[in-house]
Amino acid sequence: MYHFPKKFFRENFWESNTDNLYYGHYNILKRYSKTLFPYKINGEVQHGWSPDHGIAANPFLHNESDKSKRYYLINKNNKKKSLGYGYNNVIIMGAPFIYLPNILKKNNSGAEKNIIFFPLHTHEYDCAGDPYNNYFYYLKELRKITKFFRFITICLGWREYNNKKITDLIKDHGMKIVTMGPRDNNPNFLYKFFEIVNNHEYVSSESFSSAIFYSLLLRKKVFIYGKSMSWGEKETWEGKLDLNYNKVYSNKYPQLMWENFNHKPHFEIGQKELGFDHKLTPKKLRETFGWSIKNIF
Repeated sequence: MYHFPKKFFRENFWESNTDNLYYGHYNILKRYSKTLFPYKINGEVQHGWSPDHGIAANPFLHNESDKSKRYYLINKNNKKKSLGYGYNNVIIMGAPFIYLPNILKKNNSGAEKNIIFFPLHTHEYDCAGDPYNNYFYYLKELRKITKFFRFITICLGWREYNNKKITDLIKDHGMKIVTMGPRDNNPNFLYKFFEIVNNHEYVSSESFSSAIFYSLLLRKKVFIYGKSMSWGEKETWEGKLDLNYNKVYSNKYPQLMWENFNHKPHFEIGQKELGFDHKLTPKKLRETFGWSIKNIF
């Protein structure tokens, strides 16, 4: 009797899958679903936008048991590619970001001509070494266009934010530095993103990334500028990824490239890439995740 409740609660409550806790995704979905109990998600939620299958693993290392588990993906492209890799239990639900409250509320007050840059960041599993040189050349390129904007912000990943060489370099250019913090144990990550980006009229990066599509959904004026820091990147956590995905997406969305930029927000692109049309109602989300006392018993 002593062990039964402990095992029961461990198996059914308090999400322990690290992949579902990244960026505060679990907290966002739980809050949106209006669920009282801290149920576990009955599958794995995609971390963020991806040009590949969106599952946080190398598909060539996953066995059949891993591939039979349920995965919640962002868009049709991710589903198509995951099916091609043999993952058959996949459901499109859109990005957790679209489940934030007031996500479509337009807010540009006081943000005129402010721009925030999201250079590609590393993470705790990245062994690429010191990215200082990438930032040195990136900032050199930015000097060609920053004169067109009033206030300049650089958003860094957590590792870069703790790299004094990089932060000193940016400060020497007279730019403000922000970070959303680590992706682990940080339930406020995307709330902070929402708040900070809404203080800017423009958003840019040298690579297509989650930040780009999140900002498009927020109706920001978004463009891609500079040489991608992902060039030459080796195999990623998502397996055999096309190293030229930036080229693929620049051809797909030429209106987002600096040379074609028309100072207009392209909300519909963010809507498509983040799977907004697949957003579930609170009730449907609870049903899909199996969040009900009767399911437990």
